[in-house]
Amino acid sequence: MKVSLIITAYKEADTIKKTIETLADPNYSGYTGDFELIVAAPDKETKDSAYEVVKRLNIKNFTYIQDPGRKFGKGKPTALNLCIEKASGDILVFTDGDVFLEKDAVKNLITTLITENATLVSGRPKSMEPKNKRMSYLGHLLADAAHHKRTIELTPNPQGKSTKIVSKINFFPVSGYLWAIRKDFLDILPKHKVDFGIGIFPENTLVDDAYISYVVHNNGGKIRYSPNAIVYVKYANNLKDYMAQKKRSTGGYVQLWEFGVVKPETKARSFKKELEYFWFPIKYARNFKELLWSLSLYPIRLWLWLMIYWERRVLKKDFIKTWTRIESTK
Repeated sequence: MKVSLIITAYKEADTIKKTIETLADPNYSGYTGDFELIVAAPDKETKDSAYEVVKRLNIKNFTYIQDPGRKFGKGKPTALNLCIEKASGDILVFTDGDVFLEKDAVKNLITTLITENATLVSGRPKSMEPKNKRMSYLGHLLADAAHHKRTIELTPNPQGKSTKIVSKINFFPVSGYLWAIRKDFLDILPKHKVDFGIGIFPENTLVDDAYISYVVHNNGGKIRYSPNAIVYVKYANNLKDYMAQKKRSTGGYVQLWEFGVVKPETKARSFKKELEYFWFPIKYARNFKELLWSLSLYPIRLWLWLMIYWERRVLKKDFIKTWTRIESTK
């Protein structure tokens, strides 16, 4: 069995070295089988950093893709399509150039995919920042809320009182920070005409992780969660960046309805769905200061959903106007 380890990046020369080290070093990743490494990025700085660490780790099977999508406002979906076309592995593992993995994360991800006979599997994002400020605390809170939801939806027998509170639909999107899929299943998924050929992802999709999750589910694939496949993420450290980031990621779910991939029974994200987790921020707090930070999340999320409705439904902003680079997460 061969595994394709794939990184999509953009102006991430400072972080991609650690990404490659934690993804592709068998002594750290835990995966010692046959693999190839593919990096897609448009900029020379990221390319040079990638080649430097690849040489140091003596990675023999390495491909660099000069991603042209950013020049045309296409972004990550174009990079993903190019990587999938190039990949020769039986299993494809995807991550980003601004994150790093916990030890044995790759092994745990692949083990879950194989032992649970899954088609698509999600890793577990965790914040790499301490909880000593409001925005870093909220990063931890939201990451752990997503972990709770994936545990309920994507593991066979979830336990706990909260399973009585949160509705279970046996579906939730994987995390774009770390996920894996069987290559043969990609071959049967719908294809889209794109500027650079034929691709799995529409070029203008705002939430590629949610898109692939829906089309896999709709075509009979099994999605699972690997909570021990941990990927560390730097979340936005100011409210302006947070709102810009979440407008894209959360608002992208409105776009999925336009693609026709969401069904009423698999509506995983909405303002109503968030209300099911009304209790989570309060329970999450461990002291009075954290409680105040938790309470501040309610008006923030309400304002977020109002902006999403305004920009996507009323103003009908397109992909180019919606996507912005969030510097504080780099």
